[in-house]
Amino acid sequence: MDIPQLVTDDDVDLDACAAEPIHVPGAIQSRGVLLVLDDGAVVQVSSSVTTLLSVEVDDVLGRPVEDLLGADAVARLHLAEAAATGPLADNLHRVTVQDRPWVATAHRTGAGTVIVELEPLAHDAPDAGAAFRTAYALLRQASQAGSLQALYDQTALGVRALTGFDRVMVYRFDAEYNGEVVAEARREDLEPLLGLHYPASDIPPQARALYEKSWLRLISDVQARPAQLVPVLHPRTGQPADLTFAGLRSVSPVHLQYLGNMGVGASMSISLLDEGRLWGMVTCHHYAGAHTPSLEVRAAAETLASGLSLQMVVRAAADRAQRAQAISVELAALAAPTDDEPVAAAIARPELLRLLDVDGAALRTNGALTTVGTVPDAVEPVLVRALAAGTDVFRSDALATQHPALAHHLGEVAGALVVPLPDGDALALFRREVTREVTWGGDPRSKTVTRQDDGSTRIGPRLSFARWREVVHGTCRPWTDDDVQSAVAVRRLAVEALYRRTRPEIGAALALQRSSLPDRLPHPDGWQLQARYRPADGGRVGGDWYDAFPLPDGRIALAIGDVAGHGMAAASAMNQLRNGLRSLIVAHGAAAPAVEALDRLAKQLLPDDMATLLAGVLDPRTGTFDYVSAGHLPPLLVAGDGATWVEIVRNPPLGYLRGPLQHNQVTIGDGQSLLLYTDGLVERRGTRISRRLEELRATAQVVLDLEVIEQRLSGIESEDDSTTLLVTAEPQAS
Repeated sequence: MDIPQLVTDDDVDLDACAAEPIHVPGAIQSRGVLLVLDDGAVVQVSSSVTTLLSVEVDDVLGRPVEDLLGADAVARLHLAEAAATGPLADNLHRVTVQDRPWVATAHRTGAGTVIVELEPLAHDAPDAGAAFRTAYALLRQASQAGSLQALYDQTALGVRALTGFDRVMVYRFDAEYNGEVVAEARREDLEPLLGLHYPASDIPPQARALYEKSWLRLISDVQARPAQLVPVLHPRTGQPADLTFAGLRSVSPVHLQYLGNMGVGASMSISLLDEGRLWGMVTCHHYAGAHTPSLEVRAAAETLASGLSLQMVVRAAADRAQRAQAISVELAALAAPTDDEPVAAAIARPELLRLLDVDGAALRTNGALTTVGTVPDAVEPVLVRALAAGTDVFRSDALATQHPALAHHLGEVAGALVVPLPDGDALALFRREVTREVTWGGDPRSKTVTRQDDGSTRIGPRLSFARWREVVHGTCRPWTDDDVQSAVAVRRLAVEALYRRTRPEIGAALALQRSSLPDRLPHPDGWQLQARYRPADGGRVGGDWYDAFPLPDGRIALAIGDVAGHGMAAASAMNQLRNGLRSLIVAHGAAAPAVEALDRLAKQLLPDDMATLLAGVLDPRTGTFDYVSAGHLPPLLVAGDGATWVEIVRNPPLGYLRGPLQHNQVTIGDGQSLLLYTDGLVERRGTRISRRLEELRATAQVVLDLEVIEQRLSGIESEDDSTTLLVTAEPQAS
């Protein structure tokens, strides 16, 4: 027998590992049966059909699926309605096949085929609703967590209690997808792994991409042989079946070897996502051989993890919002340039370094550079490289390593965070080197690379998982999202100051816009009103506005609107519409006739402008809100049991109305809230508005802090200004 020759990583293209087509393995895990259907006929089937259903493969292929599963089971699967994706919990069916209970799922692939998966239901499987009741109870408990770390801990404990794995870990990824174990629940005799780091190469890019599409993956038996699909290729397409969303999908041999090297007998992972991006994972390991939580338990675990993931994301946004608010307040007091003081000199001062926790800063405005503290020997090359990257924010913890051309320009500086300003200027923050120790879960360089007899190379997983400590030199303290947020706050301050001096029309627009918002909000007995306005990044003013004022009879007029465009023209049109609406609502006492009259004014006085508007009148005594929408997005009604969209009649925008307006009513009950918002909160280039609206709804179910919602939806920077108005009926004592 020839022994493969060991080679080093330098001798092989490690990208070959990342090219493994793991979404089309041509096989499944043998615990279940998978059928590929075209027009209701079986065109591919897993070889496990013989062992689990006692039917030969040739007796299944080409036959209607009813011949194998029975008409009743097929009817329960609703194959014509099979979706392309979706949470596992939305797609589970208990069926009876050959007088035995099974759990089945069905989904549609991009090629138009339907994939049916069946797993036998164990005789001792829990009631279908029990696992979900446990998951929802854990979610309610987690909503009371006092910190992000508490949420991590409750996630690990809850998933372990639900699934019975020996160890459950919560991983959080950094910007390069290196993972850190931030929470762990384990069998007492197992060595703790909390705090260990794992390299990004443990999860190659194509695996991460798959994890962002298919949220949950179970490997029930690392030692089991896979069941092959027969035939290998789909007869119609001539391609392997796409098993991206198949829960039974077979696993990469490299990953199985990886788990075997860790001594793991069964594994399950659940993706933690933020706006579709993988930011962490819940990973479950079992060491005492195979372990197969039922499909229903796995679906409940997926529901639990996705709910907890949202809570974690919202909690992190709340923490960032709180810090950003504190930073903004301090910045406003620290660096308020007077008309005769250069903007850069007013901002780049020693107090700024303490506030942002950096060692140095450089601010280039109007081509002139001002520095404070420890900065590179030559700042300009760093700024040139950072701005050439073409990103909104450039950050590097190890400039000399990541950008060798800059090494001789850095002096004591190890890392930089740079945000661009208009006209090619920039703000840069710098930190010195900080030697730090990272404890890895094994030497990340210990992959095996073997050369086969034919000269090809094969990359194997890491062999070592013993604690391995690495002392890292040449790096600064890592730049966090909080650091980026702080830098953006400084940039916003600088840009607004510059615009007030060099572009007075923008400063005037900002002043006009802010002066049009109410100084204070009404506070009727038993009610609370909150509102926020956020200009676009760089102080760009749009036509977003809100209003709330009492009427003579004690009712409250509420309005939120958006004039298309930016600058003085949009702010001026907004101001006219706001003032006109105020007088018309007072005159008519109702929203619909007031908005109809406002539309006539807009057509006459603002023929070139377009605006959306949602306006109504709230009766605090009954909680009834009578409202009308002119092209505006629907409000959101938030209660203790969730958040739902409020019905609107889709009238055209202001200036384009035809005929009488149709109005709606909604009642805001005790403890309920109504959220009004402008499209700047939910629109983002390249993302469907429906997806962004769902993110808003899901976030509002967890938290109703407007600053947190803004932080979560708009992020660190916003392309458009946005406005939110929240009306809450305070809970009445029972």
